[in-house]
Amino acid sequence: MTSTLLCLTVRFLDPEPMFHGRGDGGEPEWPPSPLRIFQALVAAAAARWREPQFSEYAASALKWIATRAPVIVAPGIHRRRTPYRMYVPNNAGDLMTAAWDRGDADASMAKQRTEKDVWPTRLMHDEHAPGAISYLYTLPQTEPDCEQIPKVVSEAARSITHLGWGIDMVTANASVIDSNVASTLSGERWYPVAGGSSRVRIPRDGTLDALIHRHQAFLNRIGPGTFNPVPPLSEFSIVGYQSASAPAARPFVVFELLKDDDTRFSYPQDKLIHLAGMVRHLAIESMNNSPPEGVADDWVETYVTGHAKPGALDHRQFSYLPLPSIGYAHTDPAVRRVMITAPLGDDRLLNHLAQCLSGRRLKPTQQTKLSHPPTLVQIRGDFVTNCYIEEANVWASVTPVILPGHDDHKEGKTAELICKALKQSGVEAPCTFEWSALSHFPKSLPAHKYKKDPNNPDKKIQINYLRPDHLIDKTGVHLRITFDNGAKIPGPLAIGAGRHCGLGIFARVES
Repeated sequence: MTSTLLCLTVRFLDPEPMFHGRGDGGEPEWPPSPLRIFQALVAAAAARWREPQFSEYAASALKWIATRAPVIVAPGIHRRRTPYRMYVPNNAGDLMTAAWDRGDADASMAKQRTEKDVWPTRLMHDEHAPGAISYLYTLPQTEPDCEQIPKVVSEAARSITHLGWGIDMVTANASVIDSNVASTLSGERWYPVAGGSSRVRIPRDGTLDALIHRHQAFLNRIGPGTFNPVPPLSEFSIVGYQSASAPAARPFVVFELLKDDDTRFSYPQDKLIHLAGMVRHLAIESMNNSPPEGVADDWVETYVTGHAKPGALDHRQFSYLPLPSIGYAHTDPAVRRVMITAPLGDDRLLNHLAQCLSGRRLKPTQQTKLSHPPTLVQIRGDFVTNCYIEEANVWASVTPVILPGHDDHKEGKTAELICKALKQSGVEAPCTFEWSALSHFPKSLPAHKYKKDPNNPDKKIQINYLRPDHLIDKTGVHLRITFDNGAKIPGPLAIGAGRHCGLGIFARVES
């Protein structure tokens, strides 16, 4: 079934186009955000229609655009690895004027030049659509102004002159197309996805009014003896966008383990499955008492507990991942944080669980024998957590990957089992791998099942990392994975038969 789309397209005029726009933190922005094209559209509409025609004719269409997150079709890019520096006049004209109003004769600051690092994004050449970026908005037939919206947006788009900096000159147009035509557009597609790897600014209900008020504040920033700085725009949202050619990051939440005195609780890394089990039991209890809306009767049994139905082809479940401490040369590798992940698209279920677990105390078991179990406190992230979630080209296992079978000590079979484990874990991006009994991270324990008794070398006394009973007979290895073509893959990344209880969790490897 085809759908009707409003296609807003901008084309860079430079034969070798570059885009200079920056996102939050000054990082190069790509693709140009929906908020950026919305601001350009509002500025063009305001220049085309003065009041009261702007409010009567264009405002409703712009407010409609502001409440939609479009699919973006953009060319591939080449990024500069290092910026180049230029010197520009100090942008202090307003301050100089205010100084004059105060009778301050020293306006030398206006003559100063300021260093500016420029980091342009260079677009790859596309002979089918050179320098073109398209924003696709679905047009529901039930919208009362569904015919007026494309007309207003098309007329306003023709007045857009630049996107990004003033030197990023563009032309623009808008038209109504169907989904079949949209599928033929040349470029990389970016979709709004919860947990997407790129955090992108988009407009929302209220952004148009905020831009109008900000423009008025700019016009009135200088008054008799006063200077009122224009506040930055804050009426927008941040959403995840994901390229169709790159895997999305799984949704996750992280809890810190705290003692009663608010200091960190730590647990031995070789027994981390105990923590996974305690968090899982607490999750089962919480979700039995307060399940999220709209789930099936057996949801706790399958999704929270992790028991797949017989013959299930698409089993989905929470993963409970204790995180050994890494990242510093002298870090004690004990576990002080626990991450819970969910399958893609299940952010709502994960957020509901996180709200129910935050502030709850773990319950000790006969195995742990904890007299003062820790409390789960949700955190946004920290240095150790970032080692497990930031995108990277090279990843290495912190805890051993438990393969789906036994390799019989044959290298060929080991490679086959690793490929099978990657596929089962949803790692489909092309990559190369190497395996060993030892981890890239020096304080991680080996992948061997047992270690020797220091008092009797002929005796094996303990599993290095405790495993659930059903994983005892399977081969364990440490893996180092490099994704092809320099692709950067976001975490969290957990692979193998023990990926739901903390075995086979990976961290990024610094280049």
